[in-house]
Amino acid sequence: MTNVTNVTNETDLPTGGNGPLPSGLVTLIVGDTSRSRGTAVAGRRPAGTPAAGPLVQWSCSWPASGRGPGPMSEGCPGEADLTLSLSPADAELVRQARLSPSVAFMQGRLKTSGDNALLLRVLAWSATDAFAPALAAWSAQAEAAAAR
Repeated sequence: MTNVTNVTNETDLPTGGNGPLPSGLVTLIVGDTSRSRGTAVAGRRPAGTPAAGPLVQWSCSWPASGRGPGPMSEGCPGEADLTLSLSPADAELVRQARLSPSVAFMQGRLKTSGDNALLLRVLAWSATDAFAPALAAWSAQAEAAAAR
C-alpha cells in the first residue's frame, strides 16, 4: 500500500474560510452506477459506449492537515463522508491524464454524494503536482489487486 500523505503544501489547498479544513473518508467507485445496469451511464460519451463491468471500490481517509489523502485501500471500511463515482472509461481517461477530475465533475461524468466541502478539497488536490504520482501508485495497486 502506498502512502501519499504529505505530498503537497497546505497553502496549495482551499482553507474553508476561518474554520477547520473538512476531513473524512473518501470512496471512489469505478463502474456503472446507473439504475439500469444494462446500459451505459448517461453523459458526454460517444453513443454505443458499452455498459460497465462490475463495480470496483477504493477508499482513503482525508486528514484535516490539508496535505492530501491517506493510504488507499480496497473496499470501504465504513460509511463514506464523500463518494465519487466514475465510469471505467472515464477512470481510464483520468489515469491517462486526458481528463481532469474537475472537468469530469463539471461535465457530469464524475458523480458525487456527501460532503461538498471535502469534494472541493479533493478536486483542488487533484489539480496539484501531487495527483499524478498518487494516481500512478493507486493504479499499480489496483492492477496488483486485480491480478490476485
